[in-house]
Amino acid sequence: MTSKSHYEAHTAASYESAFFYEEGAYTENLAKLVMDGLCLKEGSKPRTLLDIGGGTGNFTRMLTNQSEGIRAIVVDPFLPESSTKEGSDDVQYVKASAEEFTKDNFEASQEWWRNGYSQVLLKEVVHHFAHTDRKEIFRGMLNGLVTDNISEQPNIPSLLIITRPQRDIDYPLWNDARDVWAKNQPHVDDIMNDLTAAGFRKVQYKVEPYPCEISLARWQSMVKQRFWSTFANFSDAELDAACKLIAEAEAKRVDSKGIIQFEDRLLFIEAHR
Repeated sequence: MTSKSHYEAHTAASYESAFFYEEGAYTENLAKLVMDGLCLKEGSKPRTLLDIGGGTGNFTRMLTNQSEGIRAIVVDPFLPESSTKEGSDDVQYVKASAEEFTKDNFEASQEWWRNGYSQVLLKEVVHHFAHTDRKEIFRGMLNGLVTDNISEQPNIPSLLIITRPQRDIDYPLWNDARDVWAKNQPHVDDIMNDLTAAGFRKVQYKVEPYPCEISLARWQSMVKQRFWSTFANFSDAELDAACKLIAEAEAKRVDSKGIIQFEDRLLFIEAHR
């Protein structure tokens, strides 16, 4: 997964203030898409959702607050050491990485969060998995799913991955950043093949586009703050130079108020046990 140094460069506040993660129309739309994708308002209750790489849990709470009877467990390797399963809150936290799912079943049985969940959400995290680990991570997640009313309903997926295309992106970037992006972003076919090889069924995906508007200055600031791990591959000087390239490339698209428009394209990959 992404190195610890990348996350240490950000506070929770700075991360959540980025356009794609702050409270507002974008995250509200994404939360609705996820609720629909996981059918959180359908089926038996209560049920447990495992949110892999859920970070601060703010997005997770958007789901539980709008879906009665949903309990969530956020699993993230960069949570505070004090994170435990204690408490009666509908969102609990576990400091662990997705690679924990590659452990054998005996070890898994010793970890309370590794079993008994109804569904798994992986939002913007699958590209951090080593391609050599991906299939076994998926297999471990499949093995931990509980058999319940949810698993018996053919229209409700057991696992939902949200990621982005390897090549077909519309973000205001520069060539070197696009190359880094493509190198680190797995192709959707590879992800789907690993899900199938791990034992999941009915693996399919769709593209969810979203029109974005943001000031050029804010976008440049987000790039310099390395809000995506792609930008962690560049020095401060390189990012300064890149932002000038972005301004030149966007000169014809920026409006009189300094606003640029682009399309965010999310891939929703669903799989069933």
